[in-house]
Amino acid sequence: MLRLFAAVSLFASVAQAQTYSGRLAAGDETLSSGEYVDAYTVLVQRGQVVRAVLTSQAFDTYLILKSPSDEQAEDDDCSENETTRSCAEFVADRDGHLRVLVTSFRPGESGDYQVTIEVGSAASAGHELAAGDLQLQTGEWYDEHTIRLAAGDTRRIVLRSAAFDPYLIALGPGEARQENDDCPGGTPEVSCLELVAEEAGDWRILATSYSAGESGAYTLDLGDAAGEEGDEPFQTHTGRLDVGDATLPAGEFADVYTATGTGQSLVVDLRSSDFDPYLVVESEEGERFDNDDYEGALDRSLLVLPTQAGARYTVTVTSFAAGETGGYRLDLRHEGAVAASGVRTETGRLAAGDDQLEGGEFVDRFTFSAVPGQRLRADLTSDDYDTYLIVQPPSGDVVTDDDGGGRIGHSQLDFDLTEPGTYTVFVTSYAAGETGDYRLALDLTERFGQESSPAESGGPAYATTGTSRLDLADTVTGRLEASDRRLDSGEYMDVHTFDGRAGEPMRVELTSDDFDTYLIVESPSGARLDNDDAVSADGRSDTGRSAVEFSMTESGRYRVIATSYQPGETGAYALRLTQDALQPDPLNYDRIMGLFVGISDYDRMSDLEWTAQDAVVARDAMLRAGMTAEDGVLLTDREATADNVQRAFRRLAAQADERTLLVLFFSGHGGQYAREAAQASDPDGLDESIELFDAPLLDDDLDVLLASVPAGRQLVVVDACYSGGFSKDVISRPGRMGLFSSEEDIVSAVASKFEAGGYLSHFFADAIARRQGDEDGNGAVTALELSHYLGRRYATEVQVPEAGAMRPAHDTRGEHQRLVVDRGSIGLYESLFDLRP
Repeated sequence: MLRLFAAVSLFASVAQAQTYSGRLAAGDETLSSGEYVDAYTVLVQRGQVVRAVLTSQAFDTYLILKSPSDEQAEDDDCSENETTRSCAEFVADRDGHLRVLVTSFRPGESGDYQVTIEVGSAASAGHELAAGDLQLQTGEWYDEHTIRLAAGDTRRIVLRSAAFDPYLIALGPGEARQENDDCPGGTPEVSCLELVAEEAGDWRILATSYSAGESGAYTLDLGDAAGEEGDEPFQTHTGRLDVGDATLPAGEFADVYTATGTGQSLVVDLRSSDFDPYLVVESEEGERFDNDDYEGALDRSLLVLPTQAGARYTVTVTSFAAGETGGYRLDLRHEGAVAASGVRTETGRLAAGDDQLEGGEFVDRFTFSAVPGQRLRADLTSDDYDTYLIVQPPSGDVVTDDDGGGRIGHSQLDFDLTEPGTYTVFVTSYAAGETGDYRLALDLTERFGQESSPAESGGPAYATTGTSRLDLADTVTGRLEASDRRLDSGEYMDVHTFDGRAGEPMRVELTSDDFDTYLIVESPSGARLDNDDAVSADGRSDTGRSAVEFSMTESGRYRVIATSYQPGETGAYALRLTQDALQPDPLNYDRIMGLFVGISDYDRMSDLEWTAQDAVVARDAMLRAGMTAEDGVLLTDREATADNVQRAFRRLAAQADERTLLVLFFSGHGGQYAREAAQASDPDGLDESIELFDAPLLDDDLDVLLASVPAGRQLVVVDACYSGGFSKDVISRPGRMGLFSSEEDIVSAVASKFEAGGYLSHFFADAIARRQGDEDGNGAVTALELSHYLGRRYATEVQVPEAGAMRPAHDTRGEHQRLVVDRGSIGLYESLFDLRP
């Protein structure tokens, strides 16, 4: 399956274009009519023009553009009989993600292509009804505009036109609807509406005409609260820092905007792909709030602060360093109170006739408004069906859970909110067609770190952001506190950043006398390294010290998360960066032995592609790492029976000793089976399996087989559906490390684009056979390097769901797949393989 999602974030007011190369091929997603399709996503603002040109010499091209509201434009040939080129254009009808679908004119066509996507400037403040616009059922052209209102807000909307008889329609949350032809006591050239919002949410404002077919220019005044002139509750400004702008004392260029307080919270969100944005907000009383990197991101700054009604606030858009220039986007939004205390409880029933997801599951929807810095705990329970819970933020990927509450029928999500706006909660089921009663509890609480002095209106301004920039050899001190934001698992955390250069070594060390430290380092592309307890020179674990040592594989901004091992721990800490040459640790073994199992041709279940070949490739990788041919057992297809696997383990057990590294590799089907007896270490009530040619091999049984081999080190690599569940039952013994292709309730995808049975199989072979896992170039692959390398390949090359996709985690397309690494008792810097010639 080849699926590309190119997130193109364009904030400049001038047109920008990017060109992508790809290939339509068997294994791709298909349209309902059978054509292969690749999808790209583009982040757009309402009114921006998106143009796309698709070219191919291999097939008859066809291009489809789908807007954020699912309207679409499509094209076969740019000009008559031009079968190798398609052109399409669309004016975005609202903010959001526009999808560009690359496909063919006929089903089954395949081949290489290039697509160029250009996002132009936003439309001007003037508007026009014209042929080609959206149409009402009665034939009138209309344009759609969106505003957001809080509960209790009022708004006066005015539509004026000298070219046609204007008509206004407003569609609000639920069934709310208002419309007007002529303002009371007014003229036919003006329509107006007085909106009163009974609940928070988005209102769709339709500017149209009284009669079908009318067209021409118009102006639309979306007004302000109480119908007075002033700032809109949501404003978007696009601009550019450039030579000739005002400058700050340190030399940074700056643009200045103003906002009027409403008594609600003001969300100020600045983004740029051209420079490192920096944001300053000042009140009339001289209070100053500022932010550099929101959550450590180099391209975003964000502040949320309480406001006084009628007070003026000055917003300064600038850069982190002097002289930086480029385009930006500034969003100003008024939201409700920052902290929503108490729990909202909803009861309902999934039943035939409800809306359905793509997989056929019934679904009920609930919405709430929030701002960054708040935390959501969502708890869904049912005694009638297997619950599944989905939360969709205003933008970005959905968050899902099946049995996070610890049992079937209990789904739970607990995470920090990072976007302002309306969130949607989807209550659904694990399998299609399930029905029954449910209870949903939504607890929205305040979880933020204070970043500036409190405003006089009684609350703090805040932003979830990096605490500091780290410099080499400097020690930064900080403190974990109950006011800090938290990891999803509940631990308080501070985020720091540093700029790194590819190829250089780096050591990050976190120490504390107050709590059990835990350290996380994320690369610019999102690959993650972590450490709980650093090992001292005498071999003892130090609970007050965590360290990550690695060779940087990419240049850019790295995030350092200082946190604790257990939720709720607080106290002072110190953080330090150093760069020392990395030296490989000696191997803890003299001999590699391995069992490599791969099955493509099954008699008792569906066949798989390339999985038998995966075992051959993994065996060959171990030969390059020093294993002899006699010490590797290869079982594929009909050879991979339960008896042959047990026979292979007996042979390995007879020859291995404490100075042996045992590698167990499997690629094929994985399964799950209900367990009768409860296990405290594995509470979901299921045993995971690897499916051999003639029978399943359960995780507990594999643990027994591995225990029969007296190897000092054991590396277990399982590329199969649900394989993450093996971590609980197999990697619990000393000396073992596990690599698993997916989480315990997630399927694994076929890595078609690599012609491999699974992504883990392909990446593991690359790490060893092609020596790509030796990230610091010293010849050794440590446990940390192997984990980091595989994690980075997963993050950049394994498909994830597009923003807004509503598919349960058991969807067989595998797009929710995540790598599971369990290093067990294997040390971070322990050398697993020596690849020096």
